[in-house]
Amino acid sequence: MENLLVEDDTINMKHKENKTCKLTPRLQLIADMVPAGTRVADIGTDHAYIPIYLVTKGIATYAIASDVRPGPVGKALENVKKYGLTNSIDIRLGNGLETIKPGEVDVIIIAGMGGILITDILTASKRVLNNIKRLILQPMIAQEEVRRWLAENHFIIADEALAAEGHKIYNIIAAEPGDEKIEKEIYYSVGKKLIEKRDPLLGTWLIKSINTMERILMQMEDKDSNNVCILREEFKKKIWEYEKIKKMIEKE
Repeated sequence: MENLLVEDDTINMKHKENKTCKLTPRLQLIADMVPAGTRVADIGTDHAYIPIYLVTKGIATYAIASDVRPGPVGKALENVKKYGLTNSIDIRLGNGLETIKPGEVDVIIIAGMGGILITDILTASKRVLNNIKRLILQPMIAQEEVRRWLAENHFIIADEALAAEGHKIYNIIAAEPGDEKIEKEIYYSVGKKLIEKRDPLLGTWLIKSINTMERILMQMEDKDSNNVCILREEFKKKIWEYEKIKKMIEKE
């Protein structure tokens, strides 16, 4: 782990006082899930937009912007200096949660990665999670694996939202320590909170997901191996469940 902020930078302090980063809809929803007055680590921070936003808005009292790649870390460092936030945001170069010490932050954000990679990062550094108040996770794919990991590792889902960017819709999951029984298998794929709150994008997300699965089923038509047959039945069942949820939310 390398901390790249070694000196106080007071250049452009007016940025801190008068401006903040404008976030994309996806990043804004992530930032909105951060409780006020917390210390935050953004893993895979890229340009450090979320930490800068959280600190300039007074939501986070302190933030760590961490990335495994030197390029994004360099850009994050430039941005933090531009906003005069070197006393409030640490920039760190390292892999996953290896840059974070236990008890150093209250909230961990991991966004813009595959669901399997997110769960691998969490599994590799479980001791860092012992004092965490909230995880905010935004998988690009395999959101069901993230929800399953949370349930199996003593986290409950406190909030969920869907964010649209371009032609894609992303799941954002906020989890807190606790134990909760997942009542239905389908809730790993379609978050229960999304259904309960009737997320405005849920219907569109369901349609997109159904269309994707139907295209895959068409590609399987001429294949009859045992694995393909099992996968075909799983997709058919999931499509039926998605259609059922879609009809339910359209009624109300």
